[in-house]
Parts: sequence; structure tokens; C-alpha cells
Amino acid sequence: MIDFEAGSDIRLKGEDDIYICQIRSRKDIEEVIKHIQNSKSYKTIAFDGFSVFTQKVLNEILQERQKTTPTYYEWGILTKTLHQIILNLMYPNSHLIFTSLSKRITLLIDENNNKIERIIPDLTRAVRDILKAVMDFQAYLYVEEKEKRYLFFKSEKGIIEVKDRSGKLSKEEPNISKIISKVFGGEK
Repeated sequence: MIDFEAGSDIRLKGEDDIYICQIRSRKDIEEVIKHIQNSKSYKTIAFDGFSVFTQKVLNEILQERQKTTPTYYEWGILTKTLHQIILNLMYPNSHLIFTSLSKRITLLIDENNNKIERIIPDLTRAVRDILKAVMDFQAYLYVEEKEKRYLFFKSEKGIIEVKDRSGKLSKEEPNISKIISKVFGGEK
């Protein structure tokens, strides 16, 4: 578990087979990637807080370039940096998970002033496109009445940006082991 938001240690307390690595910068993630590439023992690699980490990377780039507002050039550096991180975390024979905050975007406002919105990961379009290209699944975490949580892998009306290459997932309990088992038949 690559933890940028510093909350994994609370949620995963007591899980003996999970190694939690807290990171704060690009330099930290580079060290984690070196460790992962030299290891052969990880079945699942999860990056918690990828959208917040993206903001941190953008701030580091702006600081290095002595800018306050990103230009096309800084956005390009950000995209290239995150693309490299994503590709370097793709480890053979392991599952790769990213968590991201979501945001609502307005697609259009109709003649009655009704908004048509879509829920997408809070990432730049270029980074979302990279992730969509390499990931098999993309889900949206929804909380129903008092702590009932579900991962949605299908959006009937296309309101939520989700993906399921297997065709086996729809509304699932947010348990990654069970989801992997459902898709891959018992593999964890």
C-alpha cells in the first residue's frame, strides 16, 4: 500500500500481510518504485490518494520552475511524470489499484436550465486517459445510508466514468479480495 493520504494505517491495522509505505513527494515514490522493481513478492500494489498526490507533484513542479500558475509546459511535465510513475508501478503478475477523489463536471445545461453532470476521477484528462488505457477496472465508491458502501463498475446512464473489462462486475462490496476472486476465480 503506497499511502499518500496517511490513512491506510488506520483502516488496515491488524492486516499482517500488508506493507504500508507512506510517501510525501516524487522522491519518495521513486524510492518505492525501486524497491518494488527489486522485489518479487507483491501480488497487489495499491496507491491511496493518487489525485491528492497529483496536486503535490504539480506544486513541486511549479516550485522548481518558480511559477505560481501552471502553463502548458508544466502540465506536460506533470503528465509525463505521472505517466512514468503509472508505468513503473505496473508490475508483472500483480494487481494495481489507484484511489482518487472524484469531481462532478457539467456536460451541458438544457433549455429548462437542468444540468447534465458526469462524475469523474479528480485527475487531469491526460492522466485519466493513461489510467483508462492501462487499467482493467475503474469503479466509483458510493456510500448509501449510514456506512453501506458499494463500488460501482457500471453506470447505466453513463453518468459515472467507470470501466469493467471482465463484464463480471456491477455493484460490489468494496472488498478487493472478493472482487479479484470474482473476476479471476479465487486468485488474491
